[in-house]
Amino acid sequence: MKRNHVAGVLVALLLTVLPAMSAPNLYMQAVADYNAGKYGQAATAFESLKKQYPNNALTHYYLALSRQAMGQMDKARVEYQWVSQYGDASLKGLAAQGLARLSGGRSAQPGKVRKILEFYADW
Repeated sequence: MKRNHVAGVLVALLLTVLPAMSAPNLYMQAVADYNAGKYGQAATAFESLKKQYPNNALTHYYLALSRQAMGQMDKARVEYQWVSQYGDASLKGLAAQGLARLSGGRSAQPGKVRKILEFYADW
């Protein structure tokens, strides 16, 4: 009886831990897809990550970038607005730039954007 209980606990633990372990792999693949111009695949992966981690601002930000690249400006705007409200200071700035681009403005510091994205890609 005790052995069955231990086995049940191990199965429950594995079902909880394994999806979390695959999230970094899914994130890295989604970023790679985005960087390779596979925006549809990236958006699908970021949507999946958003469901698993709804409060991850970087996921919302990359989803906004993917949606924008696909021409889905309304969906991109929603994600940028979420990041503007809930992201950290760096991501809020990037989201503001994204919203400005959607409104026809230009990004003031594109090199800075790349550096910040490279920093966050290592999380």
